Amino acid sequence: MLKIRKGFTLIELLVVVLIIGILASIAIPQYFKVVEKARVAEAMSTIAAIKSAEERFLARGGSYSADFTQLDIQYAGMTATTIVVKFYTLTVAAGICTSGPCYALTVARHINNSTVAARYGNYSLNVNVPDSPQVQVATCPGGGTNCDELLD
Repeated sequence: MLKIRKGFTLIELLVVVLIIGILASIAIPQYFKVVEKARVAEAMSTIAAIKSAEERFLARGGSYSADFTQLDIQYAGMTATTIVVKFYTLTVAAGICTSGPCYALTVARHINNSTVAARYGNYSLNVNVPDSPQVQVATCPGGGTNCDELLD
């Protein structure tokens, strides 16, 4: 009587491991990009709240404020020039343009019980209102234009 052996050969197992490795090498960078984009959404939400509050302050007083505490917003641990949220630190400066009222927000990524993918590093974003009201990448230690993909 002929015995039939059941199981996988070593070659078959190596091929499966190789395929899983290839799929992981494609999926992991995309995962980090999606996670970091979700974290950028927190910064964009805070920027939008500050922009709205600054516009209301401008309508009441004729100028923008360089003091977050003068605005009608509240964040835990907010100081006159700094707001710290889960993944970012926002700072404000006023009077940086040559004509008319303006302000600038700098949003710096920080590490808070998590890591930043090496592709991006501890990047920062800038918003200059009204001169350049779109959020722009100020620094990207991860290299080149890697951080630009977070704002798409």
